[in-house]
Amino acid sequence: MNETNQPSNETARERSRAWQLLSIAFAHPVPESFSQLADGRFQRAFEQTLAATHGLRSALPRVGVDAVEFEVQYINLFDTGPKGRPLVSLRASAYDALLAGEPVPRLMQKYARFYRHFGVQTRTDQGDVALPDHLTCQLDCLAWLAHLEGRAQVPWDAAEGYRRAQRDFLERLLGPHCRELAPRLSDTCRQRGFDPFFAALAEALEQLRALELKRLRSMLHADDPRPPAPVAVSGPTQHPWG
Repeated sequence: MNETNQPSNETARERSRAWQLLSIAFAHPVPESFSQLADGRFQRAFEQTLAATHGLRSALPRVGVDAVEFEVQYINLFDTGPKGRPLVSLRASAYDALLAGEPVPRLMQKYARFYRHFGVQTRTDQGDVALPDHLTCQLDCLAWLAHLEGRAQVPWDAAEGYRRAQRDFLERLLGPHCRELAPRLSDTCRQRGFDPFFAALAEALEQLRALELKRLRSMLHADDPRPPAPVAVSGPTQHPWG
């Protein structure tokens, strides 16, 4: 099969890296991550992954405020906000449209079952960030699935199973979350004068989600009834990156 139908391990690694980078950017800032956002190293790394996997350029700007102000804005947006609640929640269960009238635990179970099936365990010492519907957990899961796909190029059926899993996750879980989060984040940043990086990050997430979903759909039969390939997990599950 040609490279379009059977991506190389290197391509899968780059796709995994793209999701990892977005997870880092949406996580609470620490000095190391902020310095990379401010001096452009993060933006260059993400642009390289996007070019390697989809032949496109990224338009992520550098952060234009100092570390203290950036963290204040992050906390207001995603953690507590001026009234004790985030202005834009990174948790899917915060959006009524995603609950569709069901209780929060039911939505959480959808994420938890998916992670458990693929041997992924969220970190347990980070409060709400460790909950399965948090955006960073979702991005970590997609990074892990792309990593598993690259590792399972042979046999072919195993790699295809991981691609089906990624398609399903993007369609059923991350996609609806992005459609709620991205416009709210853009509007909030514009109205409150927050650093443009945040809104641009949401646009980058939506861009990658759409590109990956298009790619996966083109490689899979839309009516393929088979479930994702199971993963043999030896011992307890673990966070994918240690």
